[in-house]
Order: sequence, then structure tokens, then C-alpha cells
Amino acid sequence: MFEPASFAVSSVQHRVLGKQIRLQLADDLVLRLTPAEASSLSFALVAVRNGISPEREIYMSPIASDNGFVGTVLDKGMSIATPQGALELDWPNVGKLSEMLASEI
Repeated sequence: MFEPASFAVSSVQHRVLGKQIRLQLADDLVLRLTPAEASSLSFALVAVRNGISPEREIYMSPIASDNGFVGTVLDKGMSIATPQGALELDWPNVGKLSEMLASEI
């Protein structure tokens, strides 16, 4: 079952790496992405949503995070792994996540 958008994206400052994009996917899953990582993830989300990429999984291990992003492509959206279980997003919410990441770069 697909859920309403239950994620948050914001900019933060890392004392060494500079600007970071903070992606919160669950209460216990927060990723800190460099602008380049956020850009790559945003493009990958658009590519699978639009059928441009044949990939069935998106994986990213951000340099400033202890956790990784693992998203499995489904027919009607994506399933993103979180410690609490899968966060399932339909294609409109995948697009929203991509846009939010891009807007914080």
C-alpha cells in the first residue's frame, strides 16, 4: 500500500563537508547528502519514474551518513527500506521527493 508523502528534505551545514541536504525518510532514518549526491539521487528517481532507466534498485551510501538509501522500483512506485519497514511511495510522491532534493541543491 502506498503512503502519503512522509519524508522531509532540508539544507544543513556540515562543519567539514559544507552544505548538506538532509533527507528524513523515517523517524530513525536520516541521510545527509552532499549536493552532488542529492543531485544524483534526484536524477535517478526521475529516470526510473519516467522509464528512462531500466534499473530496478537505487542504492546510495552517502559519505556523511551511517545509513544508506535503498529503493526498489515497483510497477506503481518505489519501496524505500527503513529500519521501521518499507516506505512505499507512488510515482507522484517519488517525483515530489526528486523535486524537493533538487530544490535544496
